[in-house]
Amino acid sequence: AAIRKAQLRELAPLHDIPLNVSVEIGRMKFKVRDLVRLSPGAVLELRKPAGEPLDICINGQPIGRCEVTMVEQTSGVRLIEVFRPGTSASSLEQ
Repeated sequence: AAIRKAQLRELAPLHDIPLNVSVEIGRMKFKVRDLVRLSPGAVLELRKPAGEPLDICINGQPIGRCEVTMVEQTSGVRLIEVFRPGTSASSLEQ
């Protein structure tokens, strides 16, 4: 516990750095011609099977997996896996 507290104190200068957190449902690629044809109600098919955990990213880099949850009347996510440094979702799937 003392080691953990010392590590957290060393990171104190970084505490106020803003990070962009996003949750990725899935990915897809398509061409500009397909993009301009989109209209309200269009469905985009993602490459992630339904029911699979979602990827949580910080500054565009996957850092773990999560599931959607409700917190009172707000959507949230529950972390179910945090990747070790040097690993990612893609390296775990291979």
